[in-house]
Amino acid sequence: MDTILTMLSQEEYVSGERISAELGVTRAAVWKRIRALQEAGWPIESAGKRGYRLGEHDRLEPETWRHLLQTSALGQGTILYAHTLASTNDELKKLAVSGATHGSLALCEQQTSGRGRLGRVWQSPAGCGLWQSVLARPALAPAKAPSITFCAAIAMCSVLRGYGLDARIKWPNDIVCGGKKLAGILLEAASDPDRLEYVVIGVGLNVLPGSVPPELTGQAACVDDFAAPPKRRQILVDYLQALEETLDTLQHSGWEALAGTYRELCVTLGASVLVSGSETFLGTAEGMDDEGALLVRCDEGSLRRVMAGDVSVRGVMGYV
Repeated sequence: MDTILTMLSQEEYVSGERISAELGVTRAAVWKRIRALQEAGWPIESAGKRGYRLGEHDRLEPETWRHLLQTSALGQGTILYAHTLASTNDELKKLAVSGATHGSLALCEQQTSGRGRLGRVWQSPAGCGLWQSVLARPALAPAKAPSITFCAAIAMCSVLRGYGLDARIKWPNDIVCGGKKLAGILLEAASDPDRLEYVVIGVGLNVLPGSVPPELTGQAACVDDFAAPPKRRQILVDYLQALEETLDTLQHSGWEALAGTYRELCVTLGASVLVSGSETFLGTAEGMDDEGALLVRCDEGSLRRVMAGDVSVRGVMGYV
């Protein structure tokens, strides 16, 4: 059945005869397989002599989008797809330990235990968001791992801006639009003292209505609130391409080659912020250093370097 979906995803019409020849089965067997796919919810239509066609849908099975990839590595390795997963990050970490290659991917329609930074719960309802994680095995020192979060933020922000959204980055890893959160990024890494063994880059993107819980509508939004989004599979394909480009730039040219783009997209810089963590203080985010740390001018005049913790930005995600 995977072969049938792949064929129907790549062309507008595919004849029963061609499917029969490709699979080495009878036309009657093809009809039975088509029926099974229809019963599984696939909108497959029959058009007489023209054959079969796959109607409009917004599903994420790899057979429907992998042929659209123009990447050299991302999405080209192992792909774990399931309707429901506890956490795409957790599933991909298991694959990483088992030797999955750079570019492997885990994605699903729904997460039951999705999470964001600082242990926060990430709501991931079925069919209305893009919940996925990418495995990277970069030749970088462990200290460079935070830069990979910035790469993912630049990639997703750039993709959304290409769809007409005024998407911005809230330092370090949130994508916002109109003052509301669209996406979050969770980076989890394993390393020895000298090198990164692997990095799992998880991104949750609210795409369609229903992806934002009612109690969070003042702080979060979905892509559909600002522009008619492409199909989720197209967003995934575009994101993988953009992420591969930013990771390649980081690998070969260093963070300095990306820092300017990040700063231009960062809504935090120049804004009044509240920093919470081991200490809590107010100030103005004046810039970032060469390692990506946020430089905050405190109200009493001192300059503080923030590399971790929670940073709230006035006017963004409900902070006033």
